[in-house]
Amino acid sequence: MLTITFFITVTSAALLVALLFWSIAKPAQRVWPPPSGQAGWQFWLVWVLIGLLIIGTLYIGIVDYGSLGLAALHWRVAGGVLLVLGNGLAWWGVVVLGARPTTGLAGELVTGGPYRFTRNPQYIGDILIIAGFVLAANSLLALWPALLAMISAFIAPFAEEPWLEARLGNAYSDYKRRVRRFI
Repeated sequence: MLTITFFITVTSAALLVALLFWSIAKPAQRVWPPPSGQAGWQFWLVWVLIGLLIIGTLYIGIVDYGSLGLAALHWRVAGGVLLVLGNGLAWWGVVVLGARPTTGLAGELVTGGPYRFTRNPQYIGDILIIAGFVLAANSLLALWPALLAMISAFIAPFAEEPWLEARLGNAYSDYKRRVRRFI
């Protein structure tokens, strides 16, 4: 079961990364953000891939616990700290931005809360959560889908920004000049 889950999870993560790169390279044919909103196949494909990635990585990390060979207590504590910080930042971003825009659907420009400091607090939080989980699980097998998930969280803003500029115009361009993409 672990081998099958690992294959499905890594394949889902690799496909997600490929779709994000496609969306960056071919904005007129983008998959993310979903051009047809929640009604389009792109929305559901991306979220099914994300769901498979999350569930698979959690399963792999639990079943493969300890295979990375890190000193357990030291790395579990570091992983726990990253998990807490990442969840705090990501959920703060969700609360301030709202559920619809968080899932890739259209919304208003938000510049308050964590968005005063970074244009992508949820992605930064996600990267911290993923890194924290790998450290806490101390799993070599969970490391591979986790790295792909972190890459997807890093490149997703590059797919979103042209869409946001087209939708929100000068307000987003001004915001982009004032606030950094990540840190």
